[in-house]
Order: sequence, then C-alpha cells, then structure tokens
Amino acid sequence: MSKTESLILGMFLGFIPPVFCLLPTLIIIAILFEIEVFGPWMLWSLVPGIIIDVIFLRRWVRGAYQLNNKVLGVIYLFCSVVALGMCMGVPLLNFALGITAGVYAARRMHFAGADGERCNQEFKKTAVFCAVVMALMCCLITLWAIAGKMIGADIQLPYLSFTLTLPLFFAVVLTGGATLVLLQYWLTSKAAKAAFILWR
Repeated sequence: MSKTESLILGMFLGFIPPVFCLLPTLIIIAILFEIEVFGPWMLWSLVPGIIIDVIFLRRWVRGAYQLNNKVLGVIYLFCSVVALGMCMGVPLLNFALGITAGVYAARRMHFAGADGERCNQEFKKTAVFCAVVMALMCCLITLWAIAGKMIGADIQLPYLSFTLTLPLFFAVVLTGGATLVLLQYWLTSKAAKAAFILWR
C-alpha cells in the first residue's frame, strides 16, 4: 500500500470517530438546551473521537482491506446518513460514497489475489448493497418531505409552477427513487470494475 493510499484511508477512517461522537452530542443538546450552546459542546464532543483515532487509527489503516463485511456495512450506512444530512436531503455525496465503495472493493480483491469470477461476484454484492442503502436514503428523503409538509405545497420554478398533490408526490418519489437506486448500482459497479482494471 502506497503512502498516498494510506493517507486517504487514514483520512476517511479517522473522520468517523469524531463525527460519531459529535452527532449524539448535537441531538442531546438540541433536545435539552438552546442552540446557542452548540459551539462549546461541539468542540468538546470531538475530543473522545480524536483520542480513539490516536490509539487505533494506525492499526485500522494497516488492516483496512481485511475489515469484516458487517463492520464495513455499518460504516457505509453511518456515512450515508451523514452524507445525506450534509447535503440537506440531496444524495450527491451518497453517489460519491458508492463510487468509493466500488474502488475499495476493487482494491480489496486486488490484495486478496482474487480471480475474475470471485471479483465479479464481490463487485455485484457491493453494488447491490449500495443500491439498497440508497433505497433507504430515499425513504428518509420521503419522510423528510412529508414532515416538511411538501404535499400540497405550491412549487414555483422559473418556467413552471404547480401544486404538489398526493398522487404527484408519490409519482415523483417512486420514479426519482428508482432512478437514484439504479444509478447508484451502476456507478458502484462501474467504479469497481474500472479500479480493478487500473490496478491489475
């Protein structure tokens, strides 16, 4: 593994513990206190995550391509929720995560010395998993839209205005959701195959 690859893995894996410690703090503070106290608590909540990184990050990077599939699944799901929140319900970063998962799967198979058939099976499993997670993110987006009272809202666009009725809302949700899921599957699969060919 090159130093550049180790650095990228370190940045990605090192990002997780601080954010994992930050989010529960934000939720608790939002429930118990006013928004003005977010600043100090946000800084203090990062400390446990940074300590975890200092202790374990080097070991995680060395074993990055031997991680258990269940651990990888939890990491991907957590990052997907964070990515969706960062983009305010628009899954742009989720597509980037799917591509990253595809590249990771390719590197994992490369280091394992896997043959073509095993690689194709692994890439398909990875793409299916990422597509399923995208479907879950679409469900979250739908709940977000319902909670935000989008149904019945008047939508004003530069060249179009309409009322988002219940049938139209679910038509958009189903059509858009299916498109996002299929696109995620395609991007993840293509990224895995391209990365494997590149580093073969």
